[in-house]
Amino acid sequence: MENKKGQLFIRRPWQLWLLLSLLCVACGRAPEKSGQEPGKLQAVFEEVLAVATEQPDRAIQMADSLKREEVLPVYQTDLLRARIYAQSLESRRLDSAIIICERLMKQPEAETNNNQRYNLLDLLIRACRDAQDDEQMLHWTTEMIELCHLQGEETEALRNEAELGVVLTKLGRADEGEARIDSVINRLSGKRKFNEMDALIIAHKRKVNVLEKAERYSDIPPVAQSIVDILTDFEQHPHEFHDGSYREVTEPFRPEYIDFYRSQAYGYMAYAYAETGDKAASRRFLALYEEGGLAKTFEGRKQMAPTWCLLGEYDKMEEVYTPLEAALRAQGDTASVEYATILRNRAIAAEARGRKDEALRLYKEYEDLNSTINEQLLKGNAHLYAARFHAQEQQNEIERQKVNRRKAVTASIIISIIALLVLFFAIFASIAWRKTKQHNRALARQISEAVESREKNRELQQAPAMDPSTLSNEQLFLYLKDLIARDELFLKKDFGRQTLIERTGLPKERIGAAFAQGGGDRITTFIRELRLDYAVHLMNGQPQLGVEQISRSSGFLSADTFTRSFRSKFGMTPTAYKQNKGNTPAENR
Repeated sequence: MENKKGQLFIRRPWQLWLLLSLLCVACGRAPEKSGQEPGKLQAVFEEVLAVATEQPDRAIQMADSLKREEVLPVYQTDLLRARIYAQSLESRRLDSAIIICERLMKQPEAETNNNQRYNLLDLLIRACRDAQDDEQMLHWTTEMIELCHLQGEETEALRNEAELGVVLTKLGRADEGEARIDSVINRLSGKRKFNEMDALIIAHKRKVNVLEKAERYSDIPPVAQSIVDILTDFEQHPHEFHDGSYREVTEPFRPEYIDFYRSQAYGYMAYAYAETGDKAASRRFLALYEEGGLAKTFEGRKQMAPTWCLLGEYDKMEEVYTPLEAALRAQGDTASVEYATILRNRAIAAEARGRKDEALRLYKEYEDLNSTINEQLLKGNAHLYAARFHAQEQQNEIERQKVNRRKAVTASIIISIIALLVLFFAIFASIAWRKTKQHNRALARQISEAVESREKNRELQQAPAMDPSTLSNEQLFLYLKDLIARDELFLKKDFGRQTLIERTGLPKERIGAAFAQGGGDRITTFIRELRLDYAVHLMNGQPQLGVEQISRSSGFLSADTFTRSFRSKFGMTPTAYKQNKGNTPAENR
């Protein structure tokens, strides 16, 4: 049944029957024969998913075998494949899961069965969240809310309303997103039922996510304290919250449930106080966090690593980052936001400990990785969009055929097709415009972080005071670069070699030799980069300044020259950067 490489290899029906027998014995059931109802093969379904956790390619082969031998219907097999792909965080697999689910949403099984549709929507939302496809997550979460209302599941609808608030915030609609979450909190507050209480806790967590994205750290502690208060009330009066819902935890697991969410709330407060500079309060809540069970897990310690970094407890941070880095390297997942966070926090720690060379190297790695992540995100979005575009084209053709069958008059058919095309291109234009906005926000964030990183590098590389007349030509070239940056000589519009001659008192022959050794073109590029970085600094610190003012203050001869240089360096205009620099979406779940 397996080839020499250990891959699943089924040649005959009796081999598949043996596989099913082994799987069913493992879960305590008798093997089922092909042709029976799909629900009776749930054990096989779960076994394949268990294999997918460690061996996704093998699980896909197993699913294909089940389909080929007609053990599972086509719909159930495709759903199984989607669930296998959705367990991965690799972008291509997530894209495949999303495309399969979108196709299944149009099948009769999902259109006529609300339970099947609910399960598909839940899978779609999770896959879109992991793939960071916020536009599609907005669409499917909205549809999930409508389905919950249709089925009378009002509390489930409110849970998804809170999720929708986070998505709207990520898409730049922060006020609308926060208002959604606040509305959910208001409607759930005071309800003494477990299901509503649990949904209220989740809504408060989503409020914390939104506040963190907006960097409103001082607003986080009251929200986190509300979670603690809710749990204390539940802990003291558990029977008053009994509702018999499927979400309700049984009495043996009640302390674990309370401890988990209470620990998370303490963690939120510890991080928020650390960000606001109140280290005493941060350490107080960090101590409460470390008393809970969550702190004893690796995942819990990983969540606290940024807080330890802010508090200067770098040894604790490293206890988490060392095995985490090893795991990421083993999985080949070093081009990730998580790995970038490790590099940045380690650079901060190295700088605080006086290890300038190490800090310089880590900041450079962090800067390079950020650029790589941004490129991969753009490529991944392009791949998913192309696949979805193809699937949408197929679906449009199906819809047009349905219209043709329903319409008897040629004029009505033509009008319907035109309407569909207009709608399609309107949606296409809207999605493209929103994706462009999202890309610009991400690019503006990358520009700010890159400039900050370069400023850090230049600070770490500052040369000690020395007599320039004693330096070699190469050393003098580096000394002059440091002088230009430190004393902001680059801001002079008439900056040239004469400026350096007057500043250092060295003869023009000496300056000329240094420039010849270091390279005149490189110093020109260096001046332009300093002026551009200074311009970014001005736009961040003084957003009221116009492009003309910024260009003059940064040493450029004209606004046109500044705009061309900025676009060439960063891939967007200064005006576009000013419009997008305040939006830096991120998610911390």
